[in-house]
Amino acid sequence: MSATTMVARRRPLSASTLALGFNLAVVGIVLACALLAPPILGYSSDLNMAEALQPPGAIHWFGTDNLGRDIFVRTLSGARTSLLVGLGVSALTLAAGGAIGLLAGYVRTVDTVIMRIMDGFMAIPGVLLAIALASLLGSGLVTVMIAISVPEIPRTARLMRSVVLSLREMPYVDAAVSIGSSTPRVLFRHILPNATEALVVQATFICASAILAEAVLSFLGVGISPDLPSWGNVMAGGRQFFRVAPWIIAFPGLFLSLLVLAVNLLGDVLRERIDPRLSARRAS
Repeated sequence: MSATTMVARRRPLSASTLALGFNLAVVGIVLACALLAPPILGYSSDLNMAEALQPPGAIHWFGTDNLGRDIFVRTLSGARTSLLVGLGVSALTLAAGGAIGLLAGYVRTVDTVIMRIMDGFMAIPGVLLAIALASLLGSGLVTVMIAISVPEIPRTARLMRSVVLSLREMPYVDAAVSIGSSTPRVLFRHILPNATEALVVQATFICASAILAEAVLSFLGVGISPDLPSWGNVMAGGRQFFRVAPWIIAFPGLFLSLLVLAVNLLGDVLRERIDPRLSARRAS
């Protein structure tokens, strides 16, 4: 074995690698619990008034709410809903915002009109716009996704536009245009594949923001209906019992905080790996 190989094997893991592993582990554990734990454990969250407001114990690990429903099961079921909202909003936002930014960044004749419309949406606070849309469209999983996606689309469009503005000046784009490639071919063959890294990083931040926004909307009563557990409406159901049963809010809130923190940190790590200049600045 060469000395170079031995040194390479003894080299400690970087902080970025450890952070990436930790954040992926947190997200993976929450995802596994959401998908597997309730069926495996066989717990039920049916109404049972005889066990209302039971504290955490051997039978009910996270206690019960005012209707006797198991908070552990409702927390894990809420994780499914919150993760679905986060992933769904990320997909909708990247599709709509990415298409708008791609068009605005490459077709200069429509750039000004499109971006002024996006600026108008960004002038409205995102939470207020989401609350207004959720109230208008009504409660439901799909409507909540749409309500949360609309405020995120302008930010994604601006990011995509800035990336496209730099990519359209690259030599390979000029070469494709000079040989007569059509605009759709240039966009989807040469520009969009080189912009996916920035979109992947943006998707992590959108996912974390959407999970938090859904919890806010559901906590305020304009999000997902209570018959479909989410972390927001589980915590909303425990507001009036917080003094006597704080576990109703504490455990879903803890899961929410850990997942949002892990997804945000995952986005930071991915951004450092994609942008070497950012890593160099932090190291210096």
